[in-house]
Amino acid sequence: MNSNWMLFLHSLFLLPGAFFAPIIHEWTKARVSSVLGDNTPKRGGFMTMNPLKFFEPIGFFMMMYFQVGWGQPVPTSPLQYKDRRKGVLLTYSVPIVVNLLVGMVTIALITWFELPLRMAVNDATGGAEWAHMLLIIVWNMIYQFGRLNIILAVFNLVPIYPMAMNKLAGLFLSPENYMKLTQREKLLQMFLFLALVFGIVQTIVFPIANIFIQAVSF
Repeated sequence: MNSNWMLFLHSLFLLPGAFFAPIIHEWTKARVSSVLGDNTPKRGGFMTMNPLKFFEPIGFFMMMYFQVGWGQPVPTSPLQYKDRRKGVLLTYSVPIVVNLLVGMVTIALITWFELPLRMAVNDATGGAEWAHMLLIIVWNMIYQFGRLNIILAVFNLVPIYPMAMNKLAGLFLSPENYMKLTQREKLLQMFLFLALVFGIVQTIVFPIANIFIQAVSF
């Protein structure tokens, strides 16, 4: 199997997760913020089931080539929450938990049913090579969907915009220190991009994500 074919398969495996994991994150954020009384997501058109509304090209590119990225950030207005601190905490932490749960449940199911599924496909197709190859492709796409959801959950703990921890940091830092973090946002984003390109972020995020993956792999 030549390198071009391997590269195509690798991209194919990552495609569903790279597209949908950030969308799941931002869609959840819009719902949570809205439930807490914030009408900003609705006014921005984010209370929709259309996944393209949450699609962000650069974040998708990063997910495809570096396996860490982001979706279209959903705007929120903490001033509209009855309890600002609780509202921010829920709005930006629940999507992380959702990505983590979606990823862990997906991997648990796909690994649990791998052997029975292989046997069923083999019996139904008489061991046809094409069926075996199709099963491998579908299995890997589902597995990577789960894996990228977990990776995105961990990556959102980086306190740099547009990651969720950037907003959550304001709950734990003093106003002065949070202001300094905000003022250095562009510089931090540049460092984050370079750290992604050179694989520094991945060497930290991937091992943490693998802990969750191994915990549900049978």
